[in-house]
Amino acid sequence: MPKRLIYLVVFILALAVAAEVAVPAVISGIVAQGMVSQTGSDNVSAKVHKRPALSMLGGSFDQIALSATNARAGKITFSEFTATLADVQLDMNTLLSKRLVVMKSVGQVDVTATIAEAELARYINQSVKGMKNAVVTITPDKIQATSALSFGGFATVAVTIEGKVVVDSQKIKFVTERFMLNNSPVGSIGGAAITEIPLVENNKLPFNVAVRDIVTEKGKIVIHADNRPK
Repeated sequence: MPKRLIYLVVFILALAVAAEVAVPAVISGIVAQGMVSQTGSDNVSAKVHKRPALSMLGGSFDQIALSATNARAGKITFSEFTATLADVQLDMNTLLSKRLVVMKSVGQVDVTATIAEAELARYINQSVKGMKNAVVTITPDKIQATSALSFGGFATVAVTIEGKVVVDSQKIKFVTERFMLNNSPVGSIGGAAITEIPLVENNKLPFNVAVRDIVTEKGKIVIHADNRPK
């Protein structure tokens, strides 16, 4: 084989190897920029997968893995947010020219979102009328929030609520199971704003996913969602 042909083959192989490294890295960065609007986070990282890598330029991806901090859904901020999207087809013209992610199609989507204690406390202070300086403790068994509750500006009492986070057809919400005023249990509080605290509307979750499971761990609430049919 002539030396020139050998050099050409080696050069082509080197370009192919370089493309397998460079193209995913470049496209991953662009996808991360485009996912800012999807996740509501300014800190998004992405990793795209497709073989051969050059086929990504047509907008086809075997998998896109996302990770974000301080992602927003409605008025709630997720301290950690991860998503894995399989069999994705993107509009590459829009992605490359405008740095926006437009999905033509997507297969399976799996999402994990975390609400930290501090965020739930902030949300309660902001969303529940009369409650301020809330302190939230999350354990595998329960969620407890202690706060000062003001009644019309005339009296302030210490309030402790204990409960869990659940999901219905419309929203993710905190449901109170135990209610105490100044450390004394009280009876029914039906109709009160703190009986049921809405957190996130289901249609605010990205990628049209539905919640499958909500788990409380030490210091956080972990929400698992996907797009699989029920």
